[in-house]
Amino acid sequence: MEFKRYKVKKDLIIVGAGMPGICAAIQAARLGLTVALINNRGYLGGNSSAEIGVSVDGADGCHEFNCYSREAGIVDELRLENLYRNPQRNRYVWDAVLIDAIRKEPNIEVFLNTNIDQVEMEDEKRIKFVSGSQLGSEKRFEFYGLCFLDDTGDGTVGYLAGADYRMGRESKDEFGERIAPDKADDCVIPSTLTFYAKDMGKPVRYIRPDFAIDLTKTDVLKYRTIPKDEFYRFHWYYEVTGSINQIENSEKIIQMHRELVYGIWDYIKNSSEYDADNYDLEYVAPVPGKRESRRLMGDYILKESDIVEQRDFEDTVGHGGWSIDLHAIEGFFSKDLVNQHIFLKGIYQIPYRTGYSWNVENLFMAGRCMSTTHVAFGSTRVMATLSTLGQALGAAAYLCKKYNTIPRGVYENHRKELQQILLKWDQYIVGCRNVDPADMAREAEIEVSSVQECELTCVEFAKSLENRLGLIIPADGFINNLYIKVRAIKDALFHYALYLPVKKENYNPENKIAEGTVEVKASQDWKWVAIPINKEVDKNKIFIELDEKPELEIGMTGKKLTGVVCFERVKNQAPTIVDIDTLKMKEYIWRNLKGTICFKVEPEQKVYGGENIINGYARPYGLPNIWFSKEGAEGQHVKLTWHEKKCIKEIILYFDSDLNFRIGFRPTLENVIPEIVKDYDIYCKTEAGYIKIKEIRNNHQRMNRILIDPIETNEIKIEFHATNGCPRVGLYEVRIY
Repeated sequence: MEFKRYKVKKDLIIVGAGMPGICAAIQAARLGLTVALINNRGYLGGNSSAEIGVSVDGADGCHEFNCYSREAGIVDELRLENLYRNPQRNRYVWDAVLIDAIRKEPNIEVFLNTNIDQVEMEDEKRIKFVSGSQLGSEKRFEFYGLCFLDDTGDGTVGYLAGADYRMGRESKDEFGERIAPDKADDCVIPSTLTFYAKDMGKPVRYIRPDFAIDLTKTDVLKYRTIPKDEFYRFHWYYEVTGSINQIENSEKIIQMHRELVYGIWDYIKNSSEYDADNYDLEYVAPVPGKRESRRLMGDYILKESDIVEQRDFEDTVGHGGWSIDLHAIEGFFSKDLVNQHIFLKGIYQIPYRTGYSWNVENLFMAGRCMSTTHVAFGSTRVMATLSTLGQALGAAAYLCKKYNTIPRGVYENHRKELQQILLKWDQYIVGCRNVDPADMAREAEIEVSSVQECELTCVEFAKSLENRLGLIIPADGFINNLYIKVRAIKDALFHYALYLPVKKENYNPENKIAEGTVEVKASQDWKWVAIPINKEVDKNKIFIELDEKPELEIGMTGKKLTGVVCFERVKNQAPTIVDIDTLKMKEYIWRNLKGTICFKVEPEQKVYGGENIINGYARPYGLPNIWFSKEGAEGQHVKLTWHEKKCIKEIILYFDSDLNFRIGFRPTLENVIPEIVKDYDIYCKTEAGYIKIKEIRNNHQRMNRILIDPIETNEIKIEFHATNGCPRVGLYEVRIY
């Protein structure tokens, strides 16, 4: 006897419902593909699931200069929805967000608790079907599809299909990677078992289980800490070994994790060093959050130099920016540093060729098993970064069906179309513009109600120039002078330097173009001080560095403008933060300031005009690429006009969503980003006047896609009534189809 078999036929079979698999499924389904989304656990989300509870991090974490780098697209849609519903960061509410997102797509069929353990090949190069059993239902499924996507993390489908893979660390010599070990080995980044404790309001006793480690009988706490301010939750470095095979030894590793977690909790409860008398363990994950095992090999293997040098790829489909973050192999029990955060100079591009197998022709791979070296994996492995690849592969699967081709065929013949599809669905493709010929907004005349000046002139508070400060301003054309508000205790000279970023997506002070000194006279009043620029700038930005001068105070404001960023250089206290050039501990780090230096520019840089909404960019790249209405102005609107009538069925708006705001894992008081437009109406012009065709209220998403019954008009007007708290309207792009 065996379980009854069921055949399921879909366009795309996705094995693994982590964040990349979810984003791939949603993208493919929205483009019209039928999708089977299969997961061997009962929850969606992979490492972010309610079972494990790791935050969905990406390019905007662990960096100095990755400004406006938060991922957009489907992963940001999900994070913004979670922020709105779940500011308390309840992992079960996150689970509900994911379930709702999948159920909204009628083309997706989900198979939870279904473990794929067999792959049938048509020949050595093509998957015919995958099969597995579903826990509890006593059913065995065979899944047939045109394409298959491995988001198992362990590369299980690829392994069973005979796909080329790697596991472990490459040597320095193989790919010329400075960060790699001298000799190759089988070691990987270890896993973490998550746990949470709760204040019960009364004393709770804890007796250490016999299997748990007694930390007092080890020397581990000489090299590792259990934080006193957050003892009630897991920390990423509560890891066990990465020197044994993470797949073959999975059960052994789980037991090792439990020995560690219950031992850590014993120390917290019974060492008298923590204010934990009233706390009790509320949750211990059933499985660890795994970081690394197999990596399936594609037509391209992303390596250290690609990330560090920010290589441009013709087939870029996503971006990353997390530091190269490699952990101590023996985890919590190692005497080495817990990890190294090797900070990058900026974001890097992810090529499409890292997302499909080179030797199994209808196999995509997203998630941790994408095609990278171990060193590059140290950065790409975070979930929001991997989700951008997942969304790209969902779109690529659509092109495979459209053109009856294989994933490699999409690269060879349709990569530009793939990029344009992704841009439409709000994926960030570094340096890539919207050139969609079907987008009628691109040929419209634009009228806006007002435009914000690129200046902030009203001082709200002072900041001593005790540390070096940096100010980034957008610029397009010749700049004579930059003026900043300064107050001096006594006469002083301060030194400044000007930098022009090497790449338009960068914000770091690397390419010095000028320097000088400015004299400031003593004054109790705020004075405008001119910093001579005298440079022509082509649709880019300038980084102005102000050297330390404690006698000076700089005028600051709490207001902000997209493209204007302030930094402070401080002494680095963390030995784990490493310089990418020297591979040694950074002496200083630049940190983002919450306030902004008051400034104005001569001549004024007119960078926030209405023409930006059809310039092809939906986020900062060189310039801010956004229309800002004048702060505080009422009755704001945008008009798009054509010389002849157009038949319109679809309108897409991409709002300001403060892409510098990091959506973290800690609870927050706010449940929506203030910059996002909340209430607006859309009108079309007829011979009888304007007719309202759509009314939107309580919006909290960056991308709004509005489908309407076909209308013929030569003018669309969008009236904005409220944001979620910002005193101006910010709109990156309008598309009309």
